[in-house]
Amino acid sequence: MWPGAIAVIFGLLAASSWMQRTSDGAYGHGWIFDLAVIAAAGLVCLIYALGVARGAMSTVPQQRWRHAAFAAGIATALVALEPPLGALARQFFVARQIQDLLLGIVAPILIVISSPRSALISGMTGESRSSETPYQVDDMDLRADSFRQNAGGTALAIVVLCVWLYPPFQNATVASALAEMALNVTTFGAAFVFWSLILDFRPLPAGAGYGSRLMMLWIMALSHIVIGTYLTMKTEILYSAYGATDALSDETVGGFVIWVPSALLCLGAIIMVIHLWGRHEDRVWAKYSGWSSSNSAALLFPTTGEQLITLARPKNRALAISLTSFVIAAFGLTIFGGILNHINNERGVATPTSLVAQHSTAIHRSTD
Repeated sequence: MWPGAIAVIFGLLAASSWMQRTSDGAYGHGWIFDLAVIAAAGLVCLIYALGVARGAMSTVPQQRWRHAAFAAGIATALVALEPPLGALARQFFVARQIQDLLLGIVAPILIVISSPRSALISGMTGESRSSETPYQVDDMDLRADSFRQNAGGTALAIVVLCVWLYPPFQNATVASALAEMALNVTTFGAAFVFWSLILDFRPLPAGAGYGSRLMMLWIMALSHIVIGTYLTMKTEILYSAYGATDALSDETVGGFVIWVPSALLCLGAIIMVIHLWGRHEDRVWAKYSGWSSSNSAALLFPTTGEQLITLARPKNRALAISLTSFVIAAFGLTIFGGILNHINNERGVATPTSLVAQHSTAIHRSTD
């Protein structure tokens, strides 16, 4: 009953919102609040509050900061979708990328770290469920499932990013309310899947391996760097549907938003995953310290320095290769950007870097 009623209500609200936009002729430039988005946010918060009030129990304690993180995530999504940013995203490419940054990284991270699953289930059904699923299969099967989920979640997030940056699709979001809704829904949905895998508090075999999470973040950051570098360095206009007076500068700054802030947020997530990794190892060591020196404990934990080095060597090697590859890739992209900028300058094309250099030269000449 719940899913059916929710689908009908939001279908009617979305239809009325589209009809209002098209009838007023103000879709492209009007600051119209979307009733469907506001109602969806209010309903989700109501369900969450009901679940918390019913005392939903989870393996992850629901502290006050988690409630604050959930509220901040919903508020971030509203800021991204509603005016003024929601209206400016239909006029400027840079505003669209700021909106995608909030929907694709900031809001999903805040909602995921709040661990709202048990509270939402309790709010909708009245039942209290644990976020842990009993293991019914072998550990190797769980690890294989985890690998497929990690690869699929990472590929989904990158594909959604690339598809909506394809010029015909990006231009369609400016003129079509349906295309814009598809962009926002798929961006948030793919990002929520990706960050749910990254910030899962459960270690292997239930959650993804911490090394795999670092690799996923490395691939995601690298994809943003590559795409953002191209959009920042290019010299032609790709998204002609936006109404910015200086379209090339608008797309250049938009590419910078994809490039730098997204990579910095991924770096912050890498630090958080390393912190979770350290907490997990502390719990394992605390469990080992509480055991007696039995044969079963000796089989699971190293008892000498040589055994510890042998056990840790493959993991340390994989982590070192991953971090070195990331540094080499970032350094290579920097060199590529410099070469591309040099080629453009040789051709006489004014790129943002060359404009800054010309402006500095003019200042020095005037000073002399």
